[in-house]
Amino acid sequence: MGTSGVTPVTAPVGFCVIVALLITRSTGLVCYTAVESLDLGCLLQWDCPHASPNTTYTVQTKTQGDPWQDVPWCVWISSHNCDVSHAFSNFELYNMIRLGVHLNPSSTVWIKPRKFDYSDFTFSPPSISVSLKDDQLLVKVQFPCASNRRCSMERCCPISQLIDPWTTVTLYNQLNRSDYQSRTVWTQEVMSYVEFSGLSPGQNYCAVANFSFPTFSMAASSKSAPQCIQTASESGLLPVIFLGVCLTSLLVFPLITTLLPKARRDAATAENQPKTPASVPDPVSSVPPSLVPVDPCDIHLELTDDHISTEDLNSGMGNTNSSASYWNIRGKELD
Repeated sequence: MGTSGVTPVTAPVGFCVIVALLITRSTGLVCYTAVESLDLGCLLQWDCPHASPNTTYTVQTKTQGDPWQDVPWCVWISSHNCDVSHAFSNFELYNMIRLGVHLNPSSTVWIKPRKFDYSDFTFSPPSISVSLKDDQLLVKVQFPCASNRRCSMERCCPISQLIDPWTTVTLYNQLNRSDYQSRTVWTQEVMSYVEFSGLSPGQNYCAVANFSFPTFSMAASSKSAPQCIQTASESGLLPVIFLGVCLTSLLVFPLITTLLPKARRDAATAENQPKTPASVPDPVSSVPPSLVPVDPCDIHLELTDDHISTEDLNSGMGNTNSSASYWNIRGKELD
């Protein structure tokens, strides 16, 4: 009972193993594949020790969601490598590669597919340049060229056109390694720019940079060659300040020499001008005329001296304005 119960299970397994061994021994389909990747390029290499020298091969690729497709320049080839760099464009998705061995014109055996992802990536170091403006140090990072079907063969296609790398720039004092700064930025442009401030004057600073595939720091480039620059010393700033003061003086001094004499002349002219005396009111004109009319019939003269001549009387009557103050306005006699 026990033996008969095991036979149905073990027999098919043993049969499959025997068939696999027979196929392997008869066809010699023992192939080793490897992928080399540099700057998003992809080179598939293989070795089939038991294959005949006349054996031909075909390489196919597959991107997540798409069917298997032949690599047009790697169909029925006799070489043992194929550059499939131009076959992939989206590195955020799963990409697969497989090798087909043509046993005869009507029979092709496909080797187990292998993936192509960030674990295969290696990158060349970036190139950098540094510049100093005032107290700001700017580091420009340029990425290596990539091999991809999006780029033409005649020009450089930076890898930052295909991926958005994380860029890390480290700035350090060449004489004092404890004086350093490090910044990591997410680059979405063709080149990356990183600024540093708070640098000590009169020191030699050097910058290095590297980058990595997004979200996978293990797929990172090596560091760039250092680029160094010296900051201006405090004593070196004095000539600049002195020059600024001199230029300001040259601009302000002509204005002062032009405006100051003019102001002095205006003040002297104002002092030399004759002063207009204050107007003195006329005592006669200031006296308001009498508003009450006087009737000559109401004026009575009392002569105290019998010898007053008629001419004196007439002259006194003619000078009415000068003697009007001695008369009472109602025609009363003088006191």
